[in-house]
Amino acid sequence: MGRTSTAPLQLQEALIELIWEQSYAHVTIDAICEKAKVKKGSFYYFYKSKGALALDAFDHHWETVSRPNLDRIFSVSKPPQQRLQDWLSFGYQKVLTQKKEQGQIKGCPFFNIGQETSKIEPEVSAKIGELLSHFVAYIAAALRDAKEASLIDIRDPEAMARSIFSLAQGSLTQARILNSPDPIADLPEAVSRLSGLELTPHPTATLTA
Repeated sequence: MGRTSTAPLQLQEALIELIWEQSYAHVTIDAICEKAKVKKGSFYYFYKSKGALALDAFDHHWETVSRPNLDRIFSVSKPPQQRLQDWLSFGYQKVLTQKKEQGQIKGCPFFNIGQETSKIEPEVSAKIGELLSHFVAYIAAALRDAKEASLIDIRDPEAMARSIFSLAQGSLTQARILNSPDPIADLPEAVSRLSGLELTPHPTATLTA
């Protein structure tokens, strides 16, 4: 029995890295193959197009990076408000690190790609929408637990989760446009006002870290 090829995984990881650095439209199949150290013929053996590769690549990234992070951040062993606090802090520290190390705030890669591909690659955009809905589900679970514990009084945790996620994504998009963490610095306070949960503001000392 022959050895299983690692080319698909190499191509997936190369695509993710390239579009995180640039944009979906600007990344070519030639660039992906060069990054992955995979011949172009092998690319077309496994994938009919960049879009087909993207579908697998995003699933792979979700399973190996995004979901493990969210499972840890939103662990049910934590109080509901701590889960939201940790999620906002994780995002804030990531933005500060990007600004410090790369000089550029990149925003949410999934959100950026979803916007970019909505007209040109509807299947890719639909996959992004599916993955973003998973983020909302984690927030909704925390809000349901907070409601059951009588920490908040909200009628529809799922609707509130969508509002919180939209607020966070909008703030992150502004941070990307302005290349400044300021738009997301007060997210804990904004989420507190929206949800009724008492969250702690981001420490101002991290702004200069």
